[in-house]
Amino acid sequence: MVPPARFERTTRGLGNRCSIHLSYGGGIRGSETTNLPDPAGGGIRKAHVVGAVLVLAGGEGRRLGGPKATLDWGGRPLLLHVLDRLAPLAERVVVAARPGQDLPPGGYERVDDALADAGPLAGLAAGLAAIAPLEPAALVAVAACDYPYADPRLFLALAALAAATDDVVLPRHGGHAHPLQALWRARAGAACSAALDRGQRRIRSALESLSVRAVEAAELPGIDPDRALLNLNDPGDLDRARPVS
Repeated sequence: MVPPARFERTTRGLGNRCSIHLSYGGGIRGSETTNLPDPAGGGIRKAHVVGAVLVLAGGEGRRLGGPKATLDWGGRPLLLHVLDRLAPLAERVVVAARPGQDLPPGGYERVDDALADAGPLAGLAAGLAAIAPLEPAALVAVAACDYPYADPRLFLALAALAAATDDVVLPRHGGHAHPLQALWRARAGAACSAALDRGQRRIRSALESLSVRAVEAAELPGIDPDRALLNLNDPGDLDRARPVS
């Protein structure tokens, strides 16, 4: 018999108790399943579906020589690579980008950031707002496009731990929280918009008004957090992460 996960959770924001400790030995729990390719190999497996996928593609990549969405990754734009990895999670895939930003064509719905030059918080506000009218309580797999090894199994493991009252379920690794590789309720877009209206640009400013559950990624089954939570911020990151051709 699978033992239940043990955890503590925050009620607002990350605070000082943002790490939870898991004793978790089983598969994903829930009612909805779909066929999901296993990115680590091993063919098709049964997995649970989140309500939508939201990829934030507005990163300008100044230290990387150009927009992150169009960085070359194995001969393709990085955005399309990340979308391929996460699209099996849900039927609806939304990409948030800077107004006027050129994106490679693909099978996704585009929305413009809620406020120009306001960083990922503006992408969260716009993307979640686009999803919320039909499914305000939907769990949305949010990923910045600079996580080249975004792992759908991470989102499924987070979904298995989500309570109905959680607005955000995010992984932690190495002492760092990863709100841009996390599950957000569609309704949480309102908190992102409110933060922007107050002149704030940091994601933490939205999290402080939300119910957040933080999970130690290293204790999730089947997840390699060093790989799944690797993001690209400078040329050194890119050199270390880029696949060998």
